Amino acid sequence: GMGDSDGPQINMTSTTELHTVLLIRVNEFAELFQIRPSVAHVLLRSTRWNKERLCELYTSDPDKTVKDAGVACRHALEPDPPPTDTNNQKCPSATVGVMTRNRLSAQKRCCAVCFDDDLQPSDMIQMPCNHEFCTDCWKCFIATMMKDGHTCIRKTCPQDRCNELVTEEEVAKISPELLPKYQSFQLRSFVELNGTSRWCPGPGCERVAALSTDATGASSLQFTDSTIIATCDVCTTSFCLKCGEEPHAPLICKFLSRWHEKCRNESETANWILANTKACSKCGSRIEKNQGCNHMTCQQCKHEFCWICMGDWVDHGATTGGYYRCNKYDQEEELGTAGPADQSDAAKAKRELDRYLHYYKRYHAHAEAQKFARKQLKETEERMMRLQETSDNVTWTDVEYLKTANEQLVECRRVLKYTYCFAYYMPERVASLTSSGMTTESVDGISRSTSLDSNIQAKMLKDQFENHQEMLERFTENLSELVEKPLKEIVREAVVNQTRVVNQFMKNILKYVEDEFD
Repeated sequence: GMGDSDGPQINMTSTTELHTVLLIRVNEFAELFQIRPSVAHVLLRSTRWNKERLCELYTSDPDKTVKDAGVACRHALEPDPPPTDTNNQKCPSATVGVMTRNRLSAQKRCCAVCFDDDLQPSDMIQMPCNHEFCTDCWKCFIATMMKDGHTCIRKTCPQDRCNELVTEEEVAKISPELLPKYQSFQLRSFVELNGTSRWCPGPGCERVAALSTDATGASSLQFTDSTIIATCDVCTTSFCLKCGEEPHAPLICKFLSRWHEKCRNESETANWILANTKACSKCGSRIEKNQGCNHMTCQQCKHEFCWICMGDWVDHGATTGGYYRCNKYDQEEELGTAGPADQSDAAKAKRELDRYLHYYKRYHAHAEAQKFARKQLKETEERMMRLQETSDNVTWTDVEYLKTANEQLVECRRVLKYTYCFAYYMPERVASLTSSGMTTESVDGISRSTSLDSNIQAKMLKDQFENHQEMLERFTENLSELVEKPLKEIVREAVVNQTRVVNQFMKNILKYVEDEFD
């Protein structure tokens, strides 16, 4: 398992192992109610593999349950299907048999699909709903159905308006060579529907992350707000088991999808405003950022400034006693201290856009820096390999600290990126916190609003969060500067210490959010 020691356990499995799990669950249910595995499979799928829910539905109203799922006729057949690997013609139940025998006298059959009326009964294949078609049409039907991809497992009988589902029984009997592909679509559906598993999003990776559940927690993922992070044991991709995105602490999935949605809607404006170059505030020449660090030096006039707020770098450095102040979004500044804010719709919309852009700019800057840190990590790994091959006295462990530092940078940039999304939605989170337990307190049975208190509390939460964010950002920038130097100028001790410090600040902000907001 890859989960936290106290959190849920996550197992990475292969498709083969998972297929076994699927078969066990299907057969278990089939034996329990004495029904065919193909019927059990469809029924379980109809309740998103929630066995308890299905048992409830099936025992209270079996007829409606099988009809809704599209297996009413198949359910009425005898529970043991004919062996799927032989080519015997399927007449499993007496009723079907009788009908076939009664009509034997006519001998010639007509296929309702191709209208060939010169067919022997042995040329026909029948569905449990008694609709029969010739073998050639069936082969065509199944081949076409498989071309539709993952929807093939929901195809119904070729007869118009018949709701009986075609299952693996038909595929095995008519086109056994397509059965493995059909089963792979069944498995894909199982992974996507059961609520406790997800394909690894790594390119070309076939592993599946599954929550190892006890009997009760069959679909615990839907009901938890906490993010569960899986790390693939083959391609080392880390991802959120709930939404499949990269790990996005301190943000929860719900707000992440809202943020992505917002960015899609606002991206034109944002991209236009955030054109990729900026003018040096001193000499006006255009500057393009080509590294991850936000400490910029103009090539023309050597002016040093912060890429994010364009302020003088002197006001940012720890050495000058200045603070890394540019992570805060200041409402006072935006409202102007002159008096009450303009309440017109246009002014409100502008304020909202400015607020969004404040956070988006910083989110975007860290996203770019994260890409750069990734690239650097790759280069460091390649450099380690080269060192190992070429020199005798320098082993790759001598530069392993650089790899660790770069990995830490990638992670910090990712966390910082999402702290800005978190900050954007923070007023909402704070409001729900304060309303849930703090807005009214009862004095002698008289309820009075403590909205003032909740405002103070909201401001306190915001200030503390920004303080944590500022620390992490400042030390991340320091580390970024240290590792971006040429190799011969890099001081090992400094990098190792800074990596450790940065890691601590990262843990601090995540813990702060967990303690205060969850």
